[in-house]
Amino acid sequence: MSFKVIAESGEVVRHIQSDVATSLDIDLPYGGILTLITSPSHLSALSDQWQNLEQNGAVTPTIFQSFAWIKNWSDHYAQPDCQNEIHIVAGFLNNTLVFILPLMKSCHMGVSTLKWITDPLGQYGDVLCAKDQTLAKWMSASLRFINRLKDIDIIRLRHVRQNSIIENFASQHFVDAKLHEQAPFLDLTAFKSDADYDARYNSQQRKRRKKIRSKLEEMGVVEFKTLKPGSDNDQAIAEAIREKNEWLSERGRFNRVMGCPRHVQFLKSLSRSTANDFEFVTTELSAGGKPVSWEIGFSYRGTHFAYITSHANALTDLSPGRLHMDLSQRLALSKGQERFDLMVPNDNHKESWCSDKVNTKDYFYATSWRGKIYGYFYLSVIRPAIRNAYYKLPQQILKLLQPLTRH
Repeated sequence: MSFKVIAESGEVVRHIQSDVATSLDIDLPYGGILTLITSPSHLSALSDQWQNLEQNGAVTPTIFQSFAWIKNWSDHYAQPDCQNEIHIVAGFLNNTLVFILPLMKSCHMGVSTLKWITDPLGQYGDVLCAKDQTLAKWMSASLRFINRLKDIDIIRLRHVRQNSIIENFASQHFVDAKLHEQAPFLDLTAFKSDADYDARYNSQQRKRRKKIRSKLEEMGVVEFKTLKPGSDNDQAIAEAIREKNEWLSERGRFNRVMGCPRHVQFLKSLSRSTANDFEFVTTELSAGGKPVSWEIGFSYRGTHFAYITSHANALTDLSPGRLHMDLSQRLALSKGQERFDLMVPNDNHKESWCSDKVNTKDYFYATSWRGKIYGYFYLSVIRPAIRNAYYKLPQQILKLLQPLTRH
């Protein structure tokens, strides 16, 4: 069997010839090549083939495996002043891209870690694989290839969906990190019309939404609109995140994504993407000409991903977000979307907006003794315990601990 493995590091390309690869038991199809992409320029070169694999892969990917998402992320988070290094394992067969394991390298607690590229911004992780390829072969070869790199302690995969293409392989070859969550979603195909959608509410829910609208109308004309890319959308993005951080701060909480200083610019840039099958959707609810709530989401291949919901913190008791979510889901239905994904975590307030949930798990694969300690003790025991305690602590204690949660 003739094949080779190529590892890229900056502009240096190291060739591992077939005799060496054979000793590693890397079993690829005839003509198969694995390449480690480590620079934004090499990522850009994959644009056309990556997007073709999105369209024709074995499983429909989520927005977080799309080239549009990952390329925009690399423009902001994979720069020399960042601590993230692109480590995408790409598989080619006869010069055609057929497999992508989209990872990045970072260091946490002194442990060199490979994790899903764009984590924690990306909410779900998965691989891309052509329909006619055997995923297990490419994944097995990728693991042996990564072991060969020497400077990696652990592979950590967060939020692997039950219906993802990698789930079966991960459950057999990776270690369950014991952090299980659920991703709620609304199946929009159940509603043939706006009237069908309205029928899903009980009388109490209808009264609640009518009351919210009435209160808002006291402030002036209520308007729900979709913002186009540009200055108004940019302002809405910044305002939504600012209000979200204020809301979190008052509750003693800190969110790494919301608190990231690059996040706003990343979203502004992404809103201008013209990639196929992708639409950046910012909706704004206003009363009397003043914004009261926002939803920042992405429509991608039949699914609307509700990425950020936010409201004017001063109006929290009024709950304008309830009315906004109703209008956002109706909008997705009118545009022919099949699913409205509320994403992890499965917070209580999402219950009335979903019809089902997808289970997610965290996995790890240790490649060194340091990685084993980190995986078996921190990821599987300490982190789940800390996380559970964090969400159960009262606001008074959380506010005292708030400086610690930022690190």
